[in-house]
Amino acid sequence: MIRPLCLILCILTVGVHAQRKFSGTVVDEGTGLPIPFVNIGVVGGTTGTVSDANGLFQLEFAPGSISTLDILRISSLGYRPYEVRISKLEQQQSGEIVIRLKAEPIALNEVVLSNSTLYQVEEEIGYPDLAGRGIGYWKDSVALGGELASLIRVDKGQRKLNTLFFEVLYNPSDSVKLRINFYKPLSGIGYPNQNLNQSGKNILYTLRGSDNLSVIDLEPYDLWVDEDFIISLELLAVYGTQNVSLSLPAGNMERAASFRRYASQASWERIEGSAMGYYIQSTLFTDNAKRLPKARVVRNREKNQREISGFVFYAGRPLPDARLRNYTLNKTVLTDRMGRYKTRVSKGDLLGISYPGLKTLIVEIEDPKNFNFQMQPE
Repeated sequence: MIRPLCLILCILTVGVHAQRKFSGTVVDEGTGLPIPFVNIGVVGGTTGTVSDANGLFQLEFAPGSISTLDILRISSLGYRPYEVRISKLEQQQSGEIVIRLKAEPIALNEVVLSNSTLYQVEEEIGYPDLAGRGIGYWKDSVALGGELASLIRVDKGQRKLNTLFFEVLYNPSDSVKLRINFYKPLSGIGYPNQNLNQSGKNILYTLRGSDNLSVIDLEPYDLWVDEDFIISLELLAVYGTQNVSLSLPAGNMERAASFRRYASQASWERIEGSAMGYYIQSTLFTDNAKRLPKARVVRNREKNQREISGFVFYAGRPLPDARLRNYTLNKTVLTDRMGRYKTRVSKGDLLGISYPGLKTLIVEIEDPKNFNFQMQPE
């Protein structure tokens, strides 16, 4: 019998009596523009937050929870982290604090040249079948910057991460803003360490209360791994309620490991034998022809495919160059100048229809036939 798992990320609300409070703005040192969704917190502590979309933050400490020797760390993707002692911060507090972060050069992915023949193998990795086995969730007044993460085990080799999926069991809020983080495990102990996202762009996702399946296109971030890695969902904002009770599938798995931290810059806690229901469609590049699907499997897949076509509209007008992505097969087509598309699909495939400035439409193919898609504003 599989023992149900309940993986909880929970922080109780602290009283406001005699609290110490810091507030201010985080800006780009070069441009002076505000930086949204910056992690701010005491290193290794339990108190932290995230700046809002305008770079504003407010950080409160309960009496006795920090000392003047504690370090406040401010970090954001694409910027050099900034650290300051609480004692120095208190000396500076004559008004609103302005923290200026220096931009960090973007590291380009290494390109390896080889005379070997490389095969592309489309693979799903992670934990797609955990519904009904347990629950992982944020509960009560979770601090912004809190994260739930899982170790994803993969065979060694160059692998591109294309699409992230996770199911939602319960979300009572109007919407929740999340950041998706990918980490390299710390050598020897396996805790989340280096952020693998070198694009300089945060992977932000707004989870609406009505969403049951979340699909995040990772193509714009050019994410590559060559060994086991860690993926996390980080809480940035909650809309429509004071508390959050977001529930996702989780379960007990042999050789699995999950991690949680309760606030920005807090220490990670490891939970052995547990996994969050995160799964990813990926492309493995290998010189091992045996990793390719068997010819019989390919024939059966092609036999079940059907060509479909139709138009993509917005406000009654056809959209040229709208993007149709088959997340299941990792195939993309564009509409022509008349807004017409043509593609091959099978029952159960997930399609994403997107266009700049419009809301991405996610469709699961129940019956392969011609469809017209009507786009909506973001």
